[in-house]
Amino acid sequence: MPALRGVSVSGGIAVGRAVVLRTRDGWVARLPISPERVEEECARLRGAAEAASRRLTGLAESGASAMGEELASILAAHALMAIDPAFIRPVEKRIRRERINAEWALRATAEELQERLSGAVDPVFSARGDDILQVARAIAMDLSASGEGFEKAAIEPGSILVADDLSPAQAARLDSSRFSGIALERGGVHSHTAIIARSFGLPAVVGVSGLLDSAMGSRPMVVDGDRGVVDPAPTKPQLRRALEGAARRREEEKARGNRAYRRHGATADGVPITLRANIELPGEARILARYGAEGIGLFRSEFLFLGATDGPPSVQAQEQVYAALAVECRPNALVVRTYDLGGEKGWGPRDHDTSAMGLRGVRHSLAHPDAFRDQLRALVRAGRSAGNVRILLPMVSSPEEVAAARAHLRAVAEEEEAPIPPLGAMIEVPSAAVLAAELARESDFFSIGTNDLAQYVLAAERSDPTVSAYYRPAAPAVLRVIKWIVDAARAAGRPLAVCGELAGDPLGACLLAGMGVRELSMSPVLIPKVDEMLARFSSEELAGLASDALSCETADEVHALGHGWAARTRR
Repeated sequence: MPALRGVSVSGGIAVGRAVVLRTRDGWVARLPISPERVEEECARLRGAAEAASRRLTGLAESGASAMGEELASILAAHALMAIDPAFIRPVEKRIRRERINAEWALRATAEELQERLSGAVDPVFSARGDDILQVARAIAMDLSASGEGFEKAAIEPGSILVADDLSPAQAARLDSSRFSGIALERGGVHSHTAIIARSFGLPAVVGVSGLLDSAMGSRPMVVDGDRGVVDPAPTKPQLRRALEGAARRREEEKARGNRAYRRHGATADGVPITLRANIELPGEARILARYGAEGIGLFRSEFLFLGATDGPPSVQAQEQVYAALAVECRPNALVVRTYDLGGEKGWGPRDHDTSAMGLRGVRHSLAHPDAFRDQLRALVRAGRSAGNVRILLPMVSSPEEVAAARAHLRAVAEEEEAPIPPLGAMIEVPSAAVLAAELARESDFFSIGTNDLAQYVLAAERSDPTVSAYYRPAAPAVLRVIKWIVDAARAAGRPLAVCGELAGDPLGACLLAGMGVRELSMSPVLIPKVDEMLARFSSEELAGLASDALSCETADEVHALGHGWAARTRR
């Protein structure tokens, strides 16, 4: 089987057995089980099928008058199908044959039957395929109640996480210490999926077409994050070379130890550039010194909420995390983005809108003031003790939103008898860019999120492969909008940072520095490369590059300009 190509988002080589996670239409993992657990797993399947059958029968009997006889009869038929040996036995056979968990065997068998029946000429038979999937989902509900759940399952250390996609909520519940690498079927270099995969600090490749169909859980696979390649069925020589490469990387890291990266921290002519870290999980703070991060420029706090299983985290739990991060950052700043939930990130309080441009970010916070005030209270308390906490509002679209958020913050600070931490606006919506001068009157600082800003300016969803060619964060239109914001911040005397993926790209960082940006925030592992690139050129040279790029008409022209410019040697 040939190797599969994707997009590298985190370097390194990993070898391990695949743990396959299906995330579309639910969260189903393919987990190997020991021979001793096979019969136990079959019994769990039968118990869930019987429970589903009883539930469906109850619905049919109690709802016949309200829903009508026809719908009630369908439910009754589904109740019988759930315990039909013709359906359950093939699932049990798969569990025994492949030694896998009941959830995966159920889904795989149901999808096979549905596909087989969908091709039938008789429409009655083809409709049965949909019935099978619906019954399987009903049984899966009871299986999930009786199972341990993927995030708590006994996963063999050194496994490879293979999935079609990975949401923030799923990532927050995974124990990354059990995995040695990540391979995902979806995602591009600038997608949320890539950011999540990179946050694990493991070799990772995304956008691997055909990955799930090729993954074999019973044998080792190779994830080469340096070349952007996944080999689901390596030969013995290939496996040996991969293991040798992974061993060399481990030895290099061991030799390097925890020595901190000695950053330049300035351009060639001594203009200081602050480089901070973007992190998702509190545990990532321990590597700040290793990569030379000057504090945290973006802590995506929604991961605290997405990882919680029993409602939002308490004020005390949040305060503990923020305070610990603030101490880790001293004497540098800790910038905490208030939770960017709602919309496609899907966290309660649940709203009907699940679009990326719906009730999310600061809109969601203002619509749910109790949860918002709890977070602000935790941040105010952490800021009182540490003194270096800044609060950043996501998805701001108007000055009124910042004013409303500040009113909540002021009220909480008064109740706590504590100072009000600096409150900033994240500029990632075109309306916020246009109103940057007005926003500066309400905000203490700005942070430009180039990922969302680029996709909204260019009308190209960054996770949609069909428009990936249109998503170019260094397109002239995006660069000119950024320059507009930088100039507005300078005129108002407001500090400004860039925390999007463009800041973590060496060329992108040079463009931003050339426009006058003096604070960049990125994934910690990217800091050394960006720092070394900025140190090669003077601020005057960087300004010249930015001026030339702003005069370009196409993203390809900017790309060609940057590559030709960066290839030059200094001294």
